[in-house]
Amino acid sequence: MNRHIQSNRNTFSTISFTEISHLDQTSTPVSTLSTNTQQQSTPTVGGQTTTQLGQTTLSTVSGQSTQSTTDTTTKKCDEMPAIDEQTARQITVSPTDLPESEKVSFQPTSPNGVSFPSNETTPTITVNFGKPAEVQSVVLPRDKTPNANVEQFEVTFYSPDGQKINQQPVKSTVSPANDTKTPASLNSEDIPSDKPVSRIDIKIVNTTDDQSPKGVILDIKACTEISSSKFQFLFEMKKSLNL
Repeated sequence: MNRHIQSNRNTFSTISFTEISHLDQTSTPVSTLSTNTQQQSTPTVGGQTTTQLGQTTLSTVSGQSTQSTTDTTTKKCDEMPAIDEQTARQITVSPTDLPESEKVSFQPTSPNGVSFPSNETTPTITVNFGKPAEVQSVVLPRDKTPNANVEQFEVTFYSPDGQKINQQPVKSTVSPANDTKTPASLNSEDIPSDKPVSRIDIKIVNTTDDQSPKGVILDIKACTEISSSKFQFLFEMKKSLNL
């Protein structure tokens, strides 16, 4: 006996959710909530009714429900600059620390950046976040400040309990000496972007002119609010909508 699929759910333009389950011959059709969904039903042909819901197709054939869907990637958060004035003031530098009035120049908006004394060629810059953050990118630009010369750096990430996330420092790419538009940066696969980070140690290992680092600014992007997984979020949304 043919089954007809009815949809009386309101369309929600900002949420995309697909409840995926393996259904046997006694299963009921799968409920679907999709962005900008418009329902189109085709006539019953040979005991089959098909309903097209956006990118999700749901079919019922002789009591058996099947579903094919295109996965939608949900962005966890908007990436935000992690180095503001408050965070910059809490930065520590070794072997010789700097006054807070100079540390604010680590901000990516600084026109001059931070330049180190001639005897400090490989300083370590320690960034402590006020609250754990999911780091998405780490870049030391060379085209924003005068004489910026960082060629390569390495990074160690720390979890909120103070433990190293990566046991060995992660090296950045190399910025060509004659190309200020290509800064040293971490490859995305080397960043624990799904883990909360409370501290970053950035050690400058090389400069393009073999002098002490100059014009250093920290362009770090992070999600400052740790989010739950996509499926947990959507599951809770489904419950709240009684789907």
